[in-house]
Amino acid sequence: MNTESLLRQIEVEFKNVTLGDDYTLPEEDYADTSYWYFDKRRPDLNLTEEEWANQEIQFFETSGWLTEDHEEAIQAIKEKRKMFNKYSNPFDIPILYLNSYATGFSYLKPQGYLFYTPAIMNCVLNDPELNRDEKYPNILYSNSFHSWVFRLRRANNPESIASLLKNLGL
Repeated sequence: MNTESLLRQIEVEFKNVTLGDDYTLPEEDYADTSYWYFDKRRPDLNLTEEEWANQEIQFFETSGWLTEDHEEAIQAIKEKRKMFNKYSNPFDIPILYLNSYATGFSYLKPQGYLFYTPAIMNCVLNDPELNRDEKYPNILYSNSFHSWVFRLRRANNPESIASLLKNLGL
Protein backbone atom coordinates (compact mmCIF):
# COMPACT_ATOMS: atom_id res chain seq x y z
CA MET A 1 0.00 0.00 0.00
CA ASN A 2 1.42 3.41 -0.91
CA THR A 3 1.40 6.46 1.35
CA GLU A 4 -1.58 8.13 -0.34
CA SER A 5 -3.73 4.99 -0.02
CA LEU A 6 -2.75 4.57 3.61
CA LEU A 7 -3.59 8.21 4.38
CA ARG A 8 -7.00 7.83 2.72
CA GLN A 9 -7.66 4.70 4.78
CA ILE A 10 -6.66 6.48 7.99
CA GLU A 11 -8.97 9.38 7.10
CA VAL A 12 -11.86 6.95 6.55
CA GLU A 13 -11.22 5.12 9.82
CA PHE A 14 -10.89 8.30 11.89
CA LYS A 15 -13.40 10.54 10.09
CA ASN A 16 -15.82 10.75 13.01
CA VAL A 17 -13.32 10.95 15.85
CA THR A 18 -13.75 13.86 18.25
CA LEU A 19 -12.06 15.01 21.41
CA GLY A 20 -15.39 14.77 23.21
CA ASP A 21 -15.25 16.18 26.73
CA ASP A 22 -11.57 15.36 27.20
CA TYR A 23 -8.93 18.02 27.75
CA THR A 24 -6.90 19.41 24.84
CA LEU A 25 -3.25 18.52 24.42
CA PRO A 26 -2.12 21.95 25.73
CA GLU A 27 -4.27 21.53 28.85
CA GLU A 28 -2.77 18.12 29.54
CA ASP A 29 0.72 19.50 28.89
CA TYR A 30 0.02 22.27 31.39
CA ALA A 31 -1.34 19.78 33.93
CA ASP A 32 2.00 17.96 33.72
CA THR A 33 3.68 20.99 35.30
CA SER A 34 0.95 22.54 37.42
CA TYR A 35 -1.11 19.50 38.45
CA TRP A 36 -4.12 21.68 37.73
CA TYR A 37 -6.79 22.24 35.07
CA PHE A 38 -8.27 25.62 34.25
CA ASP A 39 -11.83 24.54 35.03
CA LYS A 40 -10.96 23.04 38.45
CA ARG A 41 -10.46 24.62 41.85
CA ARG A 42 -6.95 25.77 42.50
CA PRO A 43 -4.81 23.35 44.55
CA ASP A 44 -2.83 25.97 46.53
CA LEU A 45 -4.78 26.73 49.69
CA ASN A 46 -2.33 29.49 50.68
CA LEU A 47 -3.52 31.72 47.83
CA THR A 48 -6.90 33.26 47.14
CA GLU A 49 -8.63 32.38 43.87
CA GLU A 50 -7.58 35.75 42.45
CA GLU A 51 -3.96 35.39 43.57
CA TRP A 52 -3.81 31.91 42.09
CA ALA A 53 -5.27 33.06 38.76
CA ASN A 54 -2.83 35.99 38.61
CA GLN A 55 0.09 33.67 39.33
CA GLU A 56 -0.97 31.30 36.55
CA ILE A 57 -1.55 34.14 34.10
CA GLN A 58 1.94 35.45 34.91
CA PHE A 59 3.28 31.99 34.05
CA PHE A 60 1.88 32.37 30.55
CA GLU A 61 3.66 35.69 30.08
CA THR A 62 6.96 33.79 30.14
CA SER A 63 5.87 30.45 28.71
CA GLY A 64 6.77 29.00 25.35
CA TRP A 65 3.15 28.40 24.38
CA LEU A 66 1.99 29.27 20.90
CA THR A 67 0.45 32.76 20.90
CA GLU A 68 -3.09 31.69 20.06
CA ASP A 69 -3.08 28.99 22.75
CA HIS A 70 -1.46 31.37 25.24
CA GLU A 71 -4.35 33.83 24.83
CA GLU A 72 -6.98 31.09 25.03
CA ALA A 73 -5.38 29.67 28.21
CA ILE A 74 -5.48 33.07 29.91
CA GLN A 75 -9.17 33.44 29.01
CA ALA A 76 -9.89 29.93 30.30
CA ILE A 77 -8.18 30.76 33.61
CA LYS A 78 -10.13 34.00 33.97
CA GLU A 79 -13.42 32.27 33.14
CA LYS A 80 -12.60 29.05 35.07
CA ARG A 81 -13.37 26.85 32.09
CA LYS A 82 -11.72 24.35 29.80
CA MET A 83 -9.90 25.60 26.73
CA PHE A 84 -11.76 25.50 23.44
CA ASN A 85 -10.50 22.83 21.06
CA LYS A 86 -9.47 24.81 18.00
CA TYR A 87 -9.05 21.65 15.92
CA SER A 88 -12.29 19.80 15.30
CA ASN A 89 -10.53 17.78 12.59
CA PRO A 90 -7.41 15.99 13.86
CA PHE A 91 -5.98 15.97 10.32
CA ASP A 92 -5.67 19.77 10.54
CA ILE A 93 -3.37 19.63 13.57
CA PRO A 94 0.16 20.74 12.63
CA ILE A 95 3.32 19.14 13.93
CA LEU A 96 4.30 22.41 15.65
CA TYR A 97 1.21 22.13 17.87
CA LEU A 98 1.88 18.46 18.62
CA ASN A 99 5.53 19.09 19.44
CA SER A 100 4.81 22.20 21.53
CA TYR A 101 2.55 20.26 23.90
CA ALA A 102 4.06 16.78 23.59
CA THR A 103 4.18 16.02 27.32
CA GLY A 104 0.39 16.21 27.27
CA PHE A 105 0.26 12.81 25.57
CA SER A 106 1.18 11.21 28.90
CA TYR A 107 -2.04 12.43 30.48
CA LEU A 108 -4.57 12.00 27.71
CA LYS A 109 -7.55 9.83 28.50
CA PRO A 110 -8.39 7.19 25.87
CA GLN A 111 -10.74 9.45 23.87
CA GLY A 112 -8.11 12.21 23.76
CA TYR A 113 -5.45 9.73 22.73
CA LEU A 114 -7.74 8.50 19.96
CA PHE A 115 -8.36 12.07 18.78
CA TYR A 116 -4.67 12.97 18.48
CA THR A 117 -3.62 9.62 16.95
CA PRO A 118 -4.58 10.46 13.35
CA ALA A 119 -2.74 13.78 13.69
CA ILE A 120 0.45 11.90 14.54
CA MET A 121 -0.15 9.39 11.73
CA ASN A 122 -0.78 12.21 9.27
CA CYS A 123 2.48 13.91 10.24
CA VAL A 124 4.43 10.66 10.04
CA LEU A 125 3.14 9.91 6.57
CA ASN A 126 2.52 13.29 5.04
CA ASP A 127 4.99 15.92 6.17
CA PRO A 128 7.73 16.30 3.54
CA GLU A 129 9.80 18.64 5.73
CA LEU A 130 9.99 16.06 8.47
CA ASN A 131 10.40 13.06 6.22
CA ARG A 132 13.03 14.11 3.69
CA ASP A 133 15.33 11.34 4.83
CA GLU A 134 13.32 8.20 4.08
CA LYS A 135 15.66 5.94 6.03
CA TYR A 136 15.56 8.07 9.21
CA PRO A 137 12.51 10.35 9.08
CA ASN A 138 12.78 13.22 11.57
CA ILE A 139 9.21 12.82 12.78
CA LEU A 140 10.19 9.55 14.41
CA TYR A 141 12.58 11.52 16.61
CA SER A 142 10.17 14.34 17.40
CA ASN A 143 8.89 15.01 20.90
CA SER A 144 5.30 14.39 19.85
CA PHE A 145 5.89 11.01 18.20
CA HIS A 146 8.05 9.86 21.11
CA SER A 147 5.42 10.96 23.65
CA TRP A 148 2.60 9.36 21.65
CA VAL A 149 4.44 6.01 21.49
CA PHE A 150 5.52 6.26 25.13
CA ARG A 151 1.88 6.75 26.17
CA LEU A 152 0.94 3.53 24.41
CA ARG A 153 3.94 1.68 25.87
CA ARG A 154 3.15 3.00 29.34
CA ALA A 155 -0.20 1.25 29.20
CA ASN A 156 1.60 -1.78 30.60
CA ASN A 157 -1.34 -3.76 31.85
CA PRO A 158 -4.03 -5.52 29.84
CA GLU A 159 -6.80 -3.16 31.01
CA SER A 160 -4.91 0.01 30.03
CA ILE A 161 -3.84 -1.38 26.68
CA ALA A 162 -7.35 -2.67 25.98
CA SER A 163 -8.80 0.75 26.84
CA LEU A 164 -6.53 2.60 24.41
CA LEU A 165 -6.85 0.02 21.65
CA LYS A 166 -10.62 -0.27 22.07
CA ASN A 167 -10.93 3.37 21.15
CA LEU A 168 -8.64 2.79 18.17
CA GLY A 169 -11.01 0.06 17.00
CA LEU A 170 -8.37 -2.66 17.38
